[in-house]
Amino acid sequence: MPRKARTSSLSLAAECAIPKIETDIRRRLFLAGMAGAACAFSSTPLLAQAASPNPTTISPDGITRETLQSYVNEAGEDFRLVLATFPPGVGSPPHHHPSVGLNYVLEGVAESQYIGEELRRFTSGQSYQDKAGEQHMIFRNPDRTSALKFLLVYTVKKGQPFLIIP
Repeated sequence: MPRKARTSSLSLAAECAIPKIETDIRRRLFLAGMAGAACAFSSTPLLAQAASPNPTTISPDGITRETLQSYVNEAGEDFRLVLATFPPGVGSPPHHHPSVGLNYVLEGVAESQYIGEELRRFTSGQSYQDKAGEQHMIFRNPDRTSALKFLLVYTVKKGQPFLIIP
């Protein structure tokens, strides 16, 4: 089969790298937007935010959830930006969420399944949405060697958890 003649002045390696570079730029812009939104909705000055400690929780199976930003409005709604890390092979028990959550995978692989739906797989650079009030049957890191890291943005009533185990 004859090869198609290249019309670009770029090398083949450069042409192959362009889609990866574009994806990386989109990912960085998305992350910057999320961080900017968290700062914009906060009434705390940016310098004070940088100096304040971030609450971190670690579950018995090693799941780390670090609150990067939290803003509570006058209505008592807590808007949070959380960095979650799931060790290799670890998952959450069946649960549900009181509100919608927006997720962005930074590293690794996530598998998620809501009741009555097919198992879905998300990899680095992809985003997905947690559903409010629906049984979340499976959420796990299926990789046996690498951690899963993702950003999660959600709003709950002040003091209410985002992950509710029946």
